Amino acid sequence: MALYELGIIIDPELPPEAETVALERLEKIIIDAEGSVVEKDARGRRQLAYPINKKNYGVYHFWKFESGGEVMTDLNFELRTSDAVLRSLILNLDRELRRKRKMDAKLQAKAAKKAAKAEAKIEQAEQDAETES
Repeated sequence: MALYELGIIIDPELPPEAETVALERLEKIIIDAEGSVVEKDARGRRQLAYPINKKNYGVYHFWKFESGGEVMTDLNFELRTSDAVLRSLILNLDRELRRKRKMDAKLQAKAAKKAAKAEAKIEQAEQDAETES
C-alpha cells in the first residue's frame, strides 16, 4: 500500500454538519478500499490566495492515508462531484520521496565532482609552483 496525502479546501459557508458528512464520505471511500487514514490535520478557516467560486475563504483539511491505487478513481470522482469541496489535491508521498532521494543523490554527485575538480586545480597549481622554483 502506498502513502498518500490529501489536501481539501471545503466551502466555508457550509454548516458544520454538512462538512462532517462530506469528510466522513471521503473517509468511508478510503476505508472501503481496505485503506486507513494515518493522520488528520484540520487547519481551519483560512483566506484563499485567490477567489474560488466568488469565495475568499476556505476550510482546510490535510490527511495522510495508506491505500492501494484503485481507490483513486472513486476518491477523485467524489472530490470532483461534491459541492462541499472547492479544491483538492492528492499526492503519492512514496513517489515524491523517491524523487527527492534521486535529486539529493544527483546534487551530492555534482558537489563531489565539483570538489574533485577544485582539488585537482589546487594540486596542479602546487606542481606548477614547484617546477618554477
